[in-house]
Amino acid sequence: MTASQFEQDVLWEPETPREAVAGAIASLRVDGLELDEFGAALMQRIADEEIDEDEAIALALQHYRK
Repeated sequence: MTASQFEQDVLWEPETPREAVAGAIASLRVDGLELDEFGAALMQRIADEEIDEDEAIALALQHYRK
């Protein structure tokens, strides 16, 4: 891999929320992790553009701090 290819991979920006969610879930799975039911539903709402990242963070904090 050349330095240019490495920079392109590292600096990749998703074009849509759906791509961002797919990348995040793939990254978790590479590490052997899975989302729980709440986390998966939250990620789906982001992918569907129902909520943005800040709203998702607020909802996750509210849910998991119970």
